[in-house]
Amino acid sequence: MNANYYYQTITAVCCLIACTIQLNAQKVTSMSPTSGSLYTNTVKFKGSGFSPSNKPTILFGKVGVPSNNITVDSNLITVKTPKVSKPQSVDVTFLFGSKKQKLNTKFTFKLPTITSVSPDSTALIGNKKITIKGKYLSGATTVKFGSASSPASPLNDSIITVKNPTQKSGTVNVRVKVQGKLSKKNEASFTYCLPEIKKISPDSSSVKGNKLITIKGKYLSGVQAINFGTKGGTNINVQSDNVLTVKNPTVSKGQTINVTAISQSQSSKTNVNSTFKYLSNKSDSIYTLSLKNATKLSSNYKIYVLGYSTNSKKMLKVNPTTLKASFEDIKKSSGYIESYELGTEITSIELSNTNPIVGARIYFFVANTSKTYKDNSNKTLNKNLGFSYSNSGASVSQVANPPQQAFPHFSYIEATFKKDKALYIDVSSVDGFFFPLSIIAQDKNGTELDRIGQPANITSKQITASYKPFIENSNAIDAYKDLYQNLDSDITALINPGLYLQKNISELETVFNDALNTIFTSTTLNMNIWQNGTNSFQKNYTVTPVQNQPFPNTNNTHDALKFTSSGSKTLYVFNPVDFAIVSYKNPTTNTRQAITGSIKNKVLTFTNTLPTNTKLVEGMYVSSNGCAIDGKTQITKVNTNSKGIVSVNVNTKTKCSSPTLPYKFAKAPTQYYYSPGQMTFAGIGLFADGTFRYNSKNYQTVVNGIENQISTALNRGIALVEYEDTTSEGHTTKNWADESKWYPNNQPQNVFSYFMHTAKVNGQHIFSLPKNKVTSAKGDYMAKAYGFAYDENPVGKNIGKQPQVPSEFSGSYPKGTKKLKLILGPWK
Repeated sequence: MNANYYYQTITAVCCLIACTIQLNAQKVTSMSPTSGSLYTNTVKFKGSGFSPSNKPTILFGKVGVPSNNITVDSNLITVKTPKVSKPQSVDVTFLFGSKKQKLNTKFTFKLPTITSVSPDSTALIGNKKITIKGKYLSGATTVKFGSASSPASPLNDSIITVKNPTQKSGTVNVRVKVQGKLSKKNEASFTYCLPEIKKISPDSSSVKGNKLITIKGKYLSGVQAINFGTKGGTNINVQSDNVLTVKNPTVSKGQTINVTAISQSQSSKTNVNSTFKYLSNKSDSIYTLSLKNATKLSSNYKIYVLGYSTNSKKMLKVNPTTLKASFEDIKKSSGYIESYELGTEITSIELSNTNPIVGARIYFFVANTSKTYKDNSNKTLNKNLGFSYSNSGASVSQVANPPQQAFPHFSYIEATFKKDKALYIDVSSVDGFFFPLSIIAQDKNGTELDRIGQPANITSKQITASYKPFIENSNAIDAYKDLYQNLDSDITALINPGLYLQKNISELETVFNDALNTIFTSTTLNMNIWQNGTNSFQKNYTVTPVQNQPFPNTNNTHDALKFTSSGSKTLYVFNPVDFAIVSYKNPTTNTRQAITGSIKNKVLTFTNTLPTNTKLVEGMYVSSNGCAIDGKTQITKVNTNSKGIVSVNVNTKTKCSSPTLPYKFAKAPTQYYYSPGQMTFAGIGLFADGTFRYNSKNYQTVVNGIENQISTALNRGIALVEYEDTTSEGHTTKNWADESKWYPNNQPQNVFSYFMHTAKVNGQHIFSLPKNKVTSAKGDYMAKAYGFAYDENPVGKNIGKQPQVPSEFSGSYPKGTKKLKLILGPWK
């Protein structure tokens, strides 16, 4: 044998030995993952000695993996598992030539599992892309939504997408099918939602219909019909899940109806936002409001009429031939709104929804010709009294409320007449009773059909004369009697408590203190308050008293109520008691007095020593006066002696000094220098400060609404009554919306408001009664005394269909109404 033969033989033997050693060295050390879908999965095996040219045989249980589903690197084997028909755990076996390795860990084929469904609700029509996350989703073919199915599109083992099928309303199970097997029940659910209507714009039209209406809401996809009452709209255009448009049908008469959206033969639920008003285009599109002077005052008095709308930038102008006034656009950037003498320069006012106005005020001034007023009469073109304006009428310098000396005594009405809407008009008595003022709805013959304001033949002096006896019989504190005012030799008036406290120190400042402290500290009331915001926002809030709550943008703390609701920002309302100090009770005279003093060397020394219970504390802001600058000047130290508080240190300039002046104090500056009584009576300060404390328009509206409700309940005397019912959505107790529970005995309440609602002269109410009259808790019928204690129902829902007592025509008039008349008087 030659040398070459020996060399080839030895080489072959060596190769065989090396290959055998290499095969014997192959070993799997780990498997990942150890479980997967019933469908094929990618599994990786780590180990050593693997050879790409020598793929092992791999068995999952008894099923072998095809060679083309195996990829081998030197330290890694990647395998696509076989499909199986049911969940199971199997051995994984490797055959490396003649060597066999069975792994210690089994591989488990598992049912698909769902961890989330997004979104988890849609309209009934479905067909929305749904993302399902979970595990073992590879190979998913179908997703079942209840009994209906849709084909699935797997993205990977943990995510699939699907367009959901059409279903009826309700919540259904979601299940994924892989290899013919479904995921478990109750792992995930999905809700099919009825259409929801949240806003209709415009929310009214003429009876002719055929107006393009925009409906906003939720789950509007697939809506097939829009019903206005029992009649269907036309030209439905579903723009998105949240918006559709429709042309409304014609109806036979003016009416308010419910609008419903129909999808899959199911109808949306009605709510406060799903009503639509049909308005007649006949007699109610133009009204002539005739004006009658029935005051029976002497010729020493003249009545002037002035009107404007800052929202519409319009003012009353009179046709000199007909003496009929109408609202005209203000053409100059600044000037004066003129008034017209009733009877000689103006006799009527035309109001029309073809000439829209919003929030128009029409004033009636009773001028004593023997007096001189600072009423701008020397500046107006017609030399009558007038209001100055700027910004083309967007800003008007209206006169201060009576009593005041610059302008004659007055009262006013307000009107809003928008395009395609009905006329809203009210007799405003919110600031007090100044003289009888009534609006009469008449038929074509002038017969009275209904009225707002005073009944016929009750005089102003009779009404004001009945006030003091009423207060005495109501066992109210004597301070209420001070609301009776002599304004002129022939003019008496009644000023509401909130207005009175703007200029006067009174025991009325503290009448609600005990009730306020109970509301803001008691943990037994179990309050809950419903409130709406902007853009159909509605929430029911749970209320919790909290102490030492920081007040925004200050270093001060105070008692508050915390309002919480799922999906809403946590909100706070603060207790008016001791938040501001505007007076003190003199222990010698037992009367309340203003706090006066002078500032020198950064010390405010009080004229009279204040009792220690005056509740002045460090950090309080000092009202602007003398050296004090509002928003910057604060109390840095309270100085006392054995008799009480003698002075406070303030952070003014050292060299600054001031004469003796009145001062007020508050834990926040500018808009909070009011007593608890004034805040409650008038709904100001802490009961109207959402705009100051919150940036969001929505939460400004919500907080102001909540504050309004609390103030309202206190004024009505029902804030602390019968808290057993705390489950009714929309109010703390049903009393808050039930007029028959207002003004109960033995509760702090607005007695002046109670007088306006229930007082009588010669057995007749001083304000007109509603057609569906209702009694107060004391058994007196409630008259329509608009403006007191927020007479509009505050809860947003007409609980128990309670009658409304505001003195207004809210766009609805008695059948047959053709005319409107305004009567001033009788006076005496």
